[in-house]
Amino acid sequence: MSSQDAIAGSDELKNRSTASNPFLSAFTFDHTGSLKDRLLTAVIVLGVAVALTILALAIPNGRILAVTFAGGVAVLSAFEVVRLFARDEATLSYRKGWGALHFVAIGLPAVVATAVGVQGVVWGSLDWKTLLVSIVAGAQLLMILQVVAGRRRLEDGARHAESYAPAFILVGVCAPQLVVISALPYGIHLFWWLVGVVALNDAGAYFAGKYLGKHKMAPALSPNKTVEGSIAGYVIGITAGVFLGHAILGCFLSSLGFAFVAFVVVVSAQAADLSKSYLKRLRGVKDTGAFFPGHGGVLDRFDGMIGAAPAVVLTLLLLGAL
Repeated sequence: MSSQDAIAGSDELKNRSTASNPFLSAFTFDHTGSLKDRLLTAVIVLGVAVALTILALAIPNGRILAVTFAGGVAVLSAFEVVRLFARDEATLSYRKGWGALHFVAIGLPAVVATAVGVQGVVWGSLDWKTLLVSIVAGAQLLMILQVVAGRRRLEDGARHAESYAPAFILVGVCAPQLVVISALPYGIHLFWWLVGVVALNDAGAYFAGKYLGKHKMAPALSPNKTVEGSIAGYVIGITAGVFLGHAILGCFLSSLGFAFVAFVVVVSAQAADLSKSYLKRLRGVKDTGAFFPGHGGVLDRFDGMIGAAPAVVLTLLLLGAL
């Protein structure tokens, strides 16, 4: 028997064993993007997040764990974006040097935000200037790369801009703010509030769109999203923002304040979801990656939170709560 036959036989036995055991089958990924895959992934991610939260609250300077987690989300999202677009137009093979330069441009703010966040946890103050400089530096490098891309043909420069400009806004500007939130003294609680609002907005929009949706919202970007689903997302997201706000953050804001921040969060989360869909349509792919079975890549899973993070930071600054 060849080694390939042995591997095939082993896989067949494993699949047969799984199929004959309903309990084991229920906790095994199908790797087909099914609802079961999505639920299993959600349970695992939630379990890891809860474990990290308990640990972060239990140890001195534990918020560094939250900062590192948020920084990892931002850096991996930058990698996924570059992986989508840093390819040769004719052969679709990766241009490694070109990709590395774009990863520096888009991922630099995330790396700096993580360092600033860790420093903020330890020292008690965030270095906003350094973070701002990193975002500006990344934007400047990206502008130079666009000039290089379009130096011979205007079409190449236009293609570069339509791919990387929205990607930089989403990953280079918005994602680092998720790290900033995690580094705040009450950052872990605020992070979970944001998770709740975005997740319930997503769930409300999904189920309302599936069962009640009749009017397409943005068919060119995301054919399944409907106006009815979007409205349901607003209603549920804002309601959740008020109740979760008082439950998690107490008297941090008034009910009206929580409702206002939640409204801006839902607007930003839904816009970020469509922005990510735009990037996928440009590249002609279903997912930005395959990090989470059933959910796609890191950016697929955290796009709403990434897009909403600066909305939280800015609205809290305007309300004098930051």
